[in-house]
Amino acid sequence: MNVPPIIELKNISKRFLSLQALDQVDFDLREGEIHALVGENGAGKSTLMRILAGIYTEYEGEYLLRGERVQLQSPGDALHRGIGMIHQELSVMPELSVAENLFLGRQRTNRWGIVNWKQMKETAEEELAMLGFEHIDVQRPLGEYPLGTQQVVEVLRVMLSGAQILIMDEPTSALSPAEVDRLIQFIDTLRNTSRSVIYISHFLEEVMRVADRITVLRDGRKVTTLDKKATNKDELISFILGHEVEAAPPVTSRQTNGHTLLAVDHLTADVFQDISLTVGKGEIVGLYGAIGAGHFDLARAIFGMYRFDSGTISVDGHVFPPSFSAAYAIEHGLAYATESRRKSLFMDEAIYRNVMMPHLKQIGAIPRPQKELEVARPAVQMVNVQPADPANPVGKLSGGNQQKVVIARWLAYPPKVFVMSEPTRGMDVGAKSEVLNILRDFRSQGYGVLVISSEPETVLAVCDRVMVMSRGRVVAEMVNKNLNKDALMRYL
Repeated sequence: MNVPPIIELKNISKRFLSLQALDQVDFDLREGEIHALVGENGAGKSTLMRILAGIYTEYEGEYLLRGERVQLQSPGDALHRGIGMIHQELSVMPELSVAENLFLGRQRTNRWGIVNWKQMKETAEEELAMLGFEHIDVQRPLGEYPLGTQQVVEVLRVMLSGAQILIMDEPTSALSPAEVDRLIQFIDTLRNTSRSVIYISHFLEEVMRVADRITVLRDGRKVTTLDKKATNKDELISFILGHEVEAAPPVTSRQTNGHTLLAVDHLTADVFQDISLTVGKGEIVGLYGAIGAGHFDLARAIFGMYRFDSGTISVDGHVFPPSFSAAYAIEHGLAYATESRRKSLFMDEAIYRNVMMPHLKQIGAIPRPQKELEVARPAVQMVNVQPADPANPVGKLSGGNQQKVVIARWLAYPPKVFVMSEPTRGMDVGAKSEVLNILRDFRSQGYGVLVISSEPETVLAVCDRVMVMSRGRVVAEMVNKNLNKDALMRYL
């Protein structure tokens, strides 16, 4: 396909302090093409896309748009030039109607400045019908529609703003299989409108369905660009990992080492289906999946923070009621560390205050700093927070030490089971090693630990058993003996 590119990136390099995020990367996009970008977490995909979308404006290399060198100043500048980005997290307003979402921030008005609702409704219906979505009632609140429809509306909103080039970052991460099919059909129709799409996804089956060409990044460098028809999933995995893919070990049946502390039976919600797992006393079980696999929401459901439709959860033989709260989970032996540690910590508060936050009921409603310090100090020492003074503000600590505080808060009144979501995300090698050693200590002390992660190195380093989730289902479960990243990637 000898079509001149509408976008060319040449020798793009980007550094964040000591981290070389991109190193001499080339990338191009043709008109009417869907060009997929794949690679492991940290490969540089998001950094490259943020340069394309005008979010990062300082970098080395050349950015050519329709043959002319450009220096984008902002996402608004990119959109003005016809480049729009659809982020993984939807930016729709669910309480507003479909039509209002499609024209969010740029409502149609008449000459007196009054919103022309009739014109917006008619235009919305015409655009949706043109793309095969005439069944959508544009006057209904968008939040009443499934996530797949909301994603379509988000894409169409960017298109209506004038974008001819769409950057889609993990667009199917929160969608059901049926919604994925609808969105991929929708993306296919974009070729007929002469639009071009850059498609980022961990799901290689999707990539092979939707892409014309595929570029692989690894460790901030471009590995190769392939025609989809000239490659296959195994070859892509080899390029992503940097070596030939080894045969996957056999899937094992579910088992628990000795006494069961956590049992999840046939748990089902909108984003995961029929999940069953067990964690035994003195055992670490890993739940591995890419973004959008459903494992993060499963962790919240186990802790009472995400509504599920059916199934049961029990800790040490005690079955939880159907609509239990996080407070109930804590009271009955569960601890949960979220993947977003900054959202779970109060950065301006002292370490000891953060440690004691879930346990204020035990020490009384009236603040008692001396009592809190007395209870918190041993927990802080146990995980070796540095600097060690529990009166220090959490916001002054490194990311690794903040994660230790998240763990320490559950040691003041120890649980039976720790549910740890992304316990090593965003840490340097030394901090990761320390946190993994803490989890190993929990195992030796007889706790049960469930580690939820999108980092294969984490689950391989510390877990006794590993379960793989993809598209809301457990697709494999293996004893961590001679297990490798290749196997996890295959099942993923």
